Amino acid sequence: MFALRLAILAGLTCLLAACRGLAEPGPSAGLQDTQACRPQRQQPLGLGFPIAADRLPAIGPLHAAVLFADFEDAPAERSPAEALAIVSPGAEEFFAELSGGRLQVQLHPQLIWLRLSQPQAHYAAGLTSFEAHLDFLQEAVDLADAAVDFSQMDLVLVLTNPDATGIPYGPAFTGFADHGIQADGVTIANGITSGSDLLHWGHLWLNHEMGHSLGLPDLYAYPGAAAAEADQFAFTGEFSLMGNIFGQAPELTAIERWMLGWLEDEQVLCLSNPGQWEITLTALEQQDAQTKAIMLPLADGQMLVIEARRPLGYDWRLQQPGALVYLVDTHRDSGYGPLRVLAPEGKLPGQAALQAGESLQYEGVSVQVLESGAEFDRLWVSFGLPD
Repeated sequence: MFALRLAILAGLTCLLAACRGLAEPGPSAGLQDTQACRPQRQQPLGLGFPIAADRLPAIGPLHAAVLFADFEDAPAERSPAEALAIVSPGAEEFFAELSGGRLQVQLHPQLIWLRLSQPQAHYAAGLTSFEAHLDFLQEAVDLADAAVDFSQMDLVLVLTNPDATGIPYGPAFTGFADHGIQADGVTIANGITSGSDLLHWGHLWLNHEMGHSLGLPDLYAYPGAAAAEADQFAFTGEFSLMGNIFGQAPELTAIERWMLGWLEDEQVLCLSNPGQWEITLTALEQQDAQTKAIMLPLADGQMLVIEARRPLGYDWRLQQPGALVYLVDTHRDSGYGPLRVLAPEGKLPGQAALQAGESLQYEGVSVQVLESGAEFDRLWVSFGLPD
């Protein structure tokens, strides 16, 4: 599967012998320019560079109008403030923490319930239609327009009555600069509506959907993807809330953070020429200026990424920490495996992180974990060398 050749080594014979002479590279130690590790995005909502122009910048203030909508067949019994508390301040704090303060999400709630004109089923039926979902958002905006200045808003969030069961889920609307929500002389290309699953997911639902507004794809398997037949989360297991919102490690991966500008180029080691290296990565969850990811470009828009994951921050429930290795494929669309964790034979993606004494090989790349600490992994990586 994925032409994968993976092997666990019970004892690494080169741990300190054959690997001892390798230099520990720093960000400026003659490694290739990071441009080689910026594959061009091939899908409207996929991995790669640059993020689509209609998606929101992930650095600086992000202003979101928050509207509250209910239905004649499901009038709200909670107050708007109670509904808002399901997502705020948790969603804002999540993005502030992961971005290192680079993204400041500011929610602007209009704390009244807006009564939509149709029953729940009408809006639920349109969630998979671009135009019908736009109409849903536009109706709520039109009802609120007299009281809200939308000209300063980057995004519209419509929180529907969370106790209304007729709308089972809440997706993101990813429109365009010339085809989106109209209000106060501007077009707002990004919107989100909630459903009853808000009570299940909590604020991480909003972080996931806003991830789409920022340009990130779904990493779980859509029903049409082959992997979905076995496991909806077969691609990424426990990692990244763009896959499994309730996974043990919901923090975004290194490639997602780099796309958003939340990792500096100096924190990424791009290995595009054959060689062998001994490299130390500090935990991705830890905010510091150290090296966070190793990236190795492969053929046809693919790239191998290595990062260190630890039970820190929002990943505090991670049961098997270690070096996470995954394949980025820019040709795969959202929901069809643009990111696939490489798990050693006999392990599930949720158990994929390599620990000290373990290794794997993939398409000429060999990764061995020499040492694991509470907040780091020391690795030996070889690429493109003869067997």
